[in-house]
Amino acid sequence: MYALVDANNFYVSCERLFAPHLEGRAVGVLSNNDGCVIARSEEFKALGIPMGIPTHKIAPALRRRTTLCSSNYTLYGDLSARIQQVLAARVPALEPYSIDECFLDLRGLPGDLGSLGAGLCEAVAREVGLPVSVGIAPTRTLAKLANHRAKRQAGRPQVCVWAHGNDRDLHATLAALPLSAVWGIGERLQCRLLDHGIDTAGALRSAPINWLQRRFGVVVARTALELAGQPCLAGTDLATPRRSILCSRSFRQALRQRASLAAALRYHCQRAGEKLRRDDLQAGAIGVFLRTNPFQNVVQHRASLWAPLPAPSADTLYLNQLAQQLLDELWEAGLAYHKLGVMLTDLSPRQHQQASLLAPAESPTQVQLMGAWDSIRARFGRAALTLGIQAPDADWQMHSRRRSSRYTTRWDELPAVRAR
Repeated sequence: MYALVDANNFYVSCERLFAPHLEGRAVGVLSNNDGCVIARSEEFKALGIPMGIPTHKIAPALRRRTTLCSSNYTLYGDLSARIQQVLAARVPALEPYSIDECFLDLRGLPGDLGSLGAGLCEAVAREVGLPVSVGIAPTRTLAKLANHRAKRQAGRPQVCVWAHGNDRDLHATLAALPLSAVWGIGERLQCRLLDHGIDTAGALRSAPINWLQRRFGVVVARTALELAGQPCLAGTDLATPRRSILCSRSFRQALRQRASLAAALRYHCQRAGEKLRRDDLQAGAIGVFLRTNPFQNVVQHRASLWAPLPAPSADTLYLNQLAQQLLDELWEAGLAYHKLGVMLTDLSPRQHQQASLLAPAESPTQVQLMGAWDSIRARFGRAALTLGIQAPDADWQMHSRRRSSRYTTRWDELPAVRAR
């Protein structure tokens, strides 16, 4: 048996954890630079404000009835790790799937599954303070659907258990469930299945497996088996291999100086290099793009340049050196730039690096230097070691006027309690 644990309205719940007065209020969390809504409380949804709406398009009358928070990814990431720590202490194996979801392997655990799920909800609520829902089923695909069913329960704890593949409630749910709700069935694949009369999860479950495999491939066939209660997918089977890494940001005010753009580019190269090494990848090509604000009456300029690397690399210093050379060719004096970014492509695993006769691979010294770089920044914060000076109030830094404190990771932002 498998369980999928999902934190309810995760970003909003994290904001409410240290601001209890937000309970029951319409709360929305905004994207980078406070651009648009990326998370909503149930009360926020009830106002009819759609997901993804630009902040400035929310009607003033509705804005007065809401609380908008800047995204606080440092806080969200730490609370996600704490949830996983609580769960890992209670199950044989844990498999994180996203920042607010993780699969649990329940094999060998004694007792009633419903009581087990309720215990997990109560443990996370007690030790972390966040609400979660739990779906339990014989396969990961069914556990994900059971979790959606659990979220619709009004009371706590929100737990749904489908103990057998022939569960009556399971059959009724799958018969009414659209294909778009099934894990791993994207829009394009859904259209192909609809052309063959497969329009629900129940119909996919009942389709002949050999025919599915011939027509749609092994992953769809395995998904159908999972819907029938036969586990055959690992959590990584449906993960799409990373093909590129993009780090970019719109500026809170237009930048004209080459030095300011160079500082922003150094920051993006640092983040891109860290993502490469975190996933044990290396890049074979790098691109830089610049653009002015298309919504303002200014001279427009939008351009990008790419450069192949002589040998694949994950060295931040080297990537930044190439990126700065591309920026020199792109930048035009006198223009007001609104956005800059760096993209790494042609990604490959570092352990399978192909040697070149014309360009040397990364030296052991480079690898050790980047390892020390990542360790220092992980232990002391990203500001402890940077490429050049990166002032926190620079014009290119992210605009987060409504960001809450990083209560769990910063000594200088600990919550204060005052007695009356």
